[in-house]
Amino acid sequence: MRIAIITAMAEETMPIFESLGSHVVDESTISGVQVREFELGNDTVYLATSGVGEVKAALAVQLLKDLFDVEAVLNFGFVGAVSPSLSIAELVVADKVCHYQFDISALNGIESGRYSDHPDRYFYFDKNLIARTLANIGRPIRVVTCASGDKFVSSSGDKNMLRDEFRADICEMELAGIAIACERNNLPLLSLKVVSDKADEAATVDFGEIVATGMHKLASVLPAVISALDGTTTTLPPIKK
Repeated sequence: MRIAIITAMAEETMPIFESLGSHVVDESTISGVQVREFELGNDTVYLATSGVGEVKAALAVQLLKDLFDVEAVLNFGFVGAVSPSLSIAELVVADKVCHYQFDISALNGIESGRYSDHPDRYFYFDKNLIARTLANIGRPIRVVTCASGDKFVSSSGDKNMLRDEFRADICEMELAGIAIACERNNLPLLSLKVVSDKADEAATVDFGEIVATGMHKLASVLPAVISALDGTTTTLPPIKK
């Protein structure tokens, strides 16, 4: 299977690269996207650093589809916690995302965050793939709703808006763009995130302290995630709500 792994920043890429490094067969930079290719048994993995933001993330998906004909997309990275029940360094999996900054309400009255060809605000991810992934990881991981937009959220006011209006648990800057590109290309998408901050006035302080620990958590579950994409599953553990 040809699998794309997309991260936004080098800090998110390097722990995954280190865990796969002995299997690297090629490295290149294409249209500003750094791509590393790995051979893992019957799978080919393309690890891409897209750059920050929705547009760059969506372009990376399209590039990997057009040039390498990838069959599935994994997204790893850091997020801010919108829900007060989430902890710093907690590993979570998203089951849906909204592009909260998208707003055409002045044109047709559709609620903010909703695309006119969608029944509601959310892009939904494959429940069976999430279930296989949780089973293979073998421990409870919280399933969350993501609010995604081109803004680093660092104020309590914005955080409360995302929680109250969009029912978000986490926020970040790439997943909506990735989801849109995957939907257009009929690609299954799985997104695992590590909470790096509380999406408030202390966000920049927390982020620097959690980078190494958080990304190594993601890298450690990578074999289980790839196995899930190949259709292998074990007993499903309880999902922590």
